[in-house]
Amino acid sequence: MRTKPSRTYLRQVLLFLMALVIAPFLLAVSAVGSPNFVTENQITVGATEVIQGNYYAAGDRITLDGILEDNVFAAGDTVTLTGTVEKDVYFAGDQIKIEGTVKGDAILAGTYITLNGSVEGDLMAAGQTVVMNGTVMDDARIAGEALLLNNQAQVKDDMIAAGLSLESQPQTSIGGTLTVASGQALLAGTIDQDVVGGTGGLTLKGTVGQDMVVTVGEYQPWQPLFGPGPRIEIPDVPAGLTLTDSAQIKGRLTYKSPTAANLSDRSQVTGKTTHQQIPAWEPPPANPTDIVLRQLQRLFTIGLVGCALLWALPRWTEGLTQIIQTRPLRTFGWGIVTSLVVGVGSIAIAILTVLLFIFLILTLQGLAWPILGVGTLANLALWVSIGSFASLIAPVLISDMGGRWLFSQFNLNKSVNRYIPFLMGVIILIGLTTVPLINGIVSFVIVLLGLGALWNWGKSRVMKPRLTQETPVG
Repeated sequence: MRTKPSRTYLRQVLLFLMALVIAPFLLAVSAVGSPNFVTENQITVGATEVIQGNYYAAGDRITLDGILEDNVFAAGDTVTLTGTVEKDVYFAGDQIKIEGTVKGDAILAGTYITLNGSVEGDLMAAGQTVVMNGTVMDDARIAGEALLLNNQAQVKDDMIAAGLSLESQPQTSIGGTLTVASGQALLAGTIDQDVVGGTGGLTLKGTVGQDMVVTVGEYQPWQPLFGPGPRIEIPDVPAGLTLTDSAQIKGRLTYKSPTAANLSDRSQVTGKTTHQQIPAWEPPPANPTDIVLRQLQRLFTIGLVGCALLWALPRWTEGLTQIIQTRPLRTFGWGIVTSLVVGVGSIAIAILTVLLFIFLILTLQGLAWPILGVGTLANLALWVSIGSFASLIAPVLISDMGGRWLFSQFNLNKSVNRYIPFLMGVIILIGLTTVPLINGIVSFVIVLLGLGALWNWGKSRVMKPRLTQETPVG
């Protein structure tokens, strides 16, 4: 079996991912001071135009119909290339179409990507839908929800495909090895070398020139649940491995699956067929020793944090506990609000940071990277602080409240050390969360009550100065 080493594939995938991340910033960084930097709603390079030097375009509709003698960077709602690019292209947008010729590499990111022309170098494309009708003279790396190789598609060398669904139609050809990682795959074309990878369901209708080594599942491949679906029809591929009447494998077939493959009597496998059984997954048996050790670790952690809070910040801790005790339902509701605010705030910080970075990289480059660092640190600090509060301080508050309530039933609050009711509450809480059926529910309620108490405490601190200022004197 003549396949590239796995390390080579890993390197190629990493380079592909790095290119997708770096490409949008290359447009901004390289364009500063360039005479070929165009920003308009509609940008057109006419069929008779010849542009020298790197070309940068940002707008709603971009049409490139001339000859561009260097690299091209374009970002817009619709980007269409019908001319010729002598070097590489970097396109990002909603709809991207390659109708012409790219003599270098093509790095594309968008919602709907179509290749009808030719790419003489490598193709790297990521989007919701990627449709190939043209020719890639070297390697192709594509990722997306729906991946389709129409009958005219040709990849002269290797291809890597990752996503929900991959379909290659009967007249397609891949000159090297196909590496696939997807929910499902329907292969009806010709692959000159090997097919390797893993899918939930794989159906072979075409020809594999050498070996097929795959791992397949036993459940119906995953389907998208949310958001608008892809703009092409996704084939219905059954779970497991299926070889139809027209399937041919000119080497060995090796597959891992919980169940045997569905092999047609008319399908042809030249080499040996090997089925490696995958046992059905079963959760490992619970080890009582591990459970006890984990709960003891949690007991000491919450106990230590709680004792430190009661010693260093007794009024703050007692104030949060009182908020939960006096209005538990209202506090629970504010906990839901707080969790939503944190999520929306995190997204807003990320978006604002990226927008400021792009703006500053085009204007004040010296501030761009510091702003990116501050935004990243702010988001990290937000999640670390909220996560620490939810996992450590919220259980402390509930343990303190529960322990003091229990001691009050026996009129012991005034006769014992303040730390003893808290520690008793921690022990009871750890005991409750040891029960598998209620662990998740109790933990969920504790987190929301803690966040709600934090919200109300913060609101009281903000509103208190205002009320003091509004109170009439005399």
